[in-house]
Amino acid sequence: MNEILRPSDAASIAAFLAPRSIAVIGAAPAEQRSIRGMLLRVLRRAGFTGRIAPVNPSYREVNGLRCYPAIGAVKFPIDLAIIALPAELVCDVVEQCVAAGVRAAIVISSGFAEESVAKAERQLRLSDIARRTGIRICGPNCEGFYNVAGCVAATFSAAAEPSLSGSTRNAAGGRVAIVAQSGGLGFSLFSRGRAAGLEIGHVVTTGNECDLTAVDFITHFAGDPGCAAIIAYLEEVRDFERFAAAAGRAQAAGKPVIVIKIGRSEAGRRAAVAHTASDTGVATDFDAMFAATGVIAVADPDDAVAAALGRLTNPVAAGRRVGIVTTAGGAGTVLSECLTEAGFSVPVLDQKLQARLRPTFPSYGSAANPIDVTAQGIFTGGVLQSLEVLLDGEDVDSIVLSLSLSNERSISLDVAALSALRARRSKPVLIYSYTLLSPFAREALSTAGFAVFERARDLVVAMRALSTAGHDDRASAFDSGAMAS
Repeated sequence: MNEILRPSDAASIAAFLAPRSIAVIGAAPAEQRSIRGMLLRVLRRAGFTGRIAPVNPSYREVNGLRCYPAIGAVKFPIDLAIIALPAELVCDVVEQCVAAGVRAAIVISSGFAEESVAKAERQLRLSDIARRTGIRICGPNCEGFYNVAGCVAATFSAAAEPSLSGSTRNAAGGRVAIVAQSGGLGFSLFSRGRAAGLEIGHVVTTGNECDLTAVDFITHFAGDPGCAAIIAYLEEVRDFERFAAAAGRAQAAGKPVIVIKIGRSEAGRRAAVAHTASDTGVATDFDAMFAATGVIAVADPDDAVAAALGRLTNPVAAGRRVGIVTTAGGAGTVLSECLTEAGFSVPVLDQKLQARLRPTFPSYGSAANPIDVTAQGIFTGGVLQSLEVLLDGEDVDSIVLSLSLSNERSISLDVAALSALRARRSKPVLIYSYTLLSPFAREALSTAGFAVFERARDLVVAMRALSTAGHDDRASAFDSGAMAS
């Protein structure tokens, strides 16, 4: 059977992510509180401005929109079809989409290769339709995508609905693309990243990947000038060499690629097969490729967000020497332990530097490193003076400022002065709140472009992402035992 000539991957994926018209096949009223109802509700609430065609022979109208009995009955061209139907109907409906001139489809439906060998035949038929006709298919067994800037929420995930409370100001100066073979993990990364101060540009979930794969989208975002970083959740990499090429391209552009790669345990491998029928591959092969291409390997969504936040708000560190400025001696001690166990050093400062610092905080503090300025040091100038010394000197490669940021109405720290100090020198400056971080403090510091953490583990992960160390540093991100929370 002959295959038609497809448009280039770049062109087809760009068009896939920015449809001008969408058909929701299997659409139902939002009040049903079902996946079919959520698809239409989320799409409209996200602000999609294109034309929408609900398709379901059971309704003449769905939530104020004319409903069509079949895709062939829609009276205007459709760029993207979102299909949420029983699995046994999907292939025939995709064929109908092709006949109607639809260019792309998202198959939300489950019941394919992830369920049984017999039902994998359905998935093979979907793959054949894509090759034979040129329609691009995402899924099956996926959660769709969200083009945030384009207001295209082609998903049923409630995470894509606008927040009533508003969103935290972005700390990072660039958009992050999330590509995930799990819908739940993809939108988990979206909600966690947005809360931490990341600006998310796209979330794409690929499920069983009968046609479009995670590697296709990673390749696309590696060349997208509007994307500053890529976070990926991967159970299987179906084109190893192409992934390596995309990661290398991103690295050359200064664009970090941060990957949660499943398959380091038997339980994880078994779960991946049940989830998306994925063959996770050999972990050591991925370790070597990640090292060669600069991929940052992490263990879970929180680590991925921390790594991205660290990289997008700071320059890469020249080495592993860390200076700690703290208003609580205990917090400095904890950070010293965590960072040292993770392969960093916390060197004792030169005696001349210590002598310069001691007059700026009470005598019961310490100027050694960690520099414990005590709580009083915020008001006597100890914090800013210590930061200035560390930023201007050659004793450390990166700096951690540790203080309490739990106040719901104010920050004792002079954020503007801190920003001015940081601008003088190209060193990473990360902030750790040893108390729970208030929304007020996160907002103020995120607005100023700082990465702020309330878990020591997250701070350490961010420091790893900023380290210039190679494979050993990245691989050890999986050793959670070395990172205290």
